[in-house]
Amino acid sequence: SYFDNGVLFLQKKHWEEHYELNLELFDMAATCALTNGDIVNLELLSNQVIAHGRSYEDKLNVMYFVTCAMAFSSRLPEAIEKGLDILAKLGIELRGHESN
Repeated sequence: SYFDNGVLFLQKKHWEEHYELNLELFDMAATCALTNGDIVNLELLSNQVIAHGRSYEDKLNVMYFVTCAMAFSSRLPEAIEKGLDILAKLGIELRGHESN
């Protein structure tokens, strides 16, 4: 995709010097990777955002994409668990309480 080409042109310290641009570029490249079913590239791009993201909110899009990829790859239980973990970190608890 064009976004992948943009990633190839990045210089050293690109996350420090152009954070917002990189976040948008990697988000869009990850979106394309998910749409094209390129799970390997999606994970590589997502790992960059997760490693360099300044806030949890900055990482949410790629975490959502990875969760979707898990569900699309017949890893639904793992996708559900990851989704519940993401929601819990946002203060939304959906896990059921066991009764005695």
